[in-house]
Amino acid sequence: MKYNFLKFKAAMLLVLPLLILTSSCENFEEMNIDPNNVSTVPSSYVFTNTMRGLRGQVAQTTGMLYAQHWAETQYTETSRYETPELSFYGFYANLADLDVVIKLNTDEATKGTISASGSNANQIAVARILKAWAYQKMTDVWGDIPYTEALKGNENFQPVYDTQESIYKSLVTELQESASQIQVSEKGVVGDIIYNGDMAMWKKFANSLLLRVGMRMSEVDAAAAKAAVTSALAGGVLTSNDENATYKHLSDANNWNPYYDHFLTRTDYAISNTLTDKMLAKNDPRLPVFADPAPAPLDKAATYVGMPYGVNNTIAGSITNDEISFPGIAVRSAKSLYYYMTYSEVLFNQAEAAARGWTSGDAEALFKSAISASMEQWGVDGTAYLAAATYDATNWKKSIGEEKWVSLYTQGQEAWNEWKRLDYPVLQRAPNATLDREIPRRRGYTSSEFQLNKVNYEAALARQGPDEMETKTWWDK
Repeated sequence: MKYNFLKFKAAMLLVLPLLILTSSCENFEEMNIDPNNVSTVPSSYVFTNTMRGLRGQVAQTTGMLYAQHWAETQYTETSRYETPELSFYGFYANLADLDVVIKLNTDEATKGTISASGSNANQIAVARILKAWAYQKMTDVWGDIPYTEALKGNENFQPVYDTQESIYKSLVTELQESASQIQVSEKGVVGDIIYNGDMAMWKKFANSLLLRVGMRMSEVDAAAAKAAVTSALAGGVLTSNDENATYKHLSDANNWNPYYDHFLTRTDYAISNTLTDKMLAKNDPRLPVFADPAPAPLDKAATYVGMPYGVNNTIAGSITNDEISFPGIAVRSAKSLYYYMTYSEVLFNQAEAAARGWTSGDAEALFKSAISASMEQWGVDGTAYLAAATYDATNWKKSIGEEKWVSLYTQGQEAWNEWKRLDYPVLQRAPNATLDREIPRRRGYTSSEFQLNKVNYEAALARQGPDEMETKTWWDK
């Protein structure tokens, strides 16, 4: 009984945060008055906390491992695809908070008070953009997920799973509407730790996300994808590395880089041989930033040595730390940046749009600009690399896919997604994969859903396929 109760508590993360916060919202003025001082709870706190929370949901090592950017040095279960199940409840807790912000800025009884944290329209727009960012991350991991009926509190404890296709179509609308809703001349959002209340940048960020959404649909709905891409570019996207959407970590334990935790007292993750070998083959100047030199490699002529990817624990344990390269200080320090979106990714997406004939842009020029932007992002001179870089117009998926995969280093989930969509670079499954599994295409739902939302869970599987890591989602063709 205790086990089931704990699972019930976990499942309620889908709805309870909204229930609790909505209850507070209904009496917002009264709930924030004490006998001595009139006070309110500003939504700026919610924005800061939610941006931090959502970053925490995706800045995980699993994406780095599935993309084969990193490899495990001791316990290699994740890189051998041992655990299909993953919970999405943490995402919904943050999404519920954003729903409350939208309600507070919409309700006539609270919108005046809450505008201290930014104009109502701008707060709603930023909340919608963050929700779209999070929902895309979620559906890319699981496929079909609760969406239209999620966050309803006691109105619906068993939300249906929307199809990934319908979610993507909704994300297009959400991003277009939220970008249009932004009022640059009005007060920006307070508590914004991504763009510090710069609403012109939030408009660009929304359009850059729309560009990503469009390209993600490219293999399954070319017409909708092209329309989204055209809309995004017309609205204005990121135009330099100065405009990258970043989370700026701090040196204190509550706000430092999550990757930093993995290198304080442990050394569980090293740069993989997959990434290292590919970068060495091209004399990539980013490698000394992405990784540290191996202190005592077996090959005395080697400087950077990747950890063998996906081997069993016995093999991994036989390799000493001195023999391999660990992530560089720019990646693993307490204050290293987390990237929600980069200029380099935007340029790669524009290059692909041009290669598909959706725009009049020069695909090769945009491709090289994307590489250059990545070099600049990591503070290296890419002149020689760019001179040697080749763009194959007859196989642009390979050209773009291989370079984009490298540029998305530290954004493991996005690198994994782009590999699934473009099929480049060519990656081999873990040599000691659990049950001979192939490289995962998705994650399985938490078992709590089978117990507490069984009908809708099974309906999703009937549409999508078995609840297995190898099952492809809608856009993954």
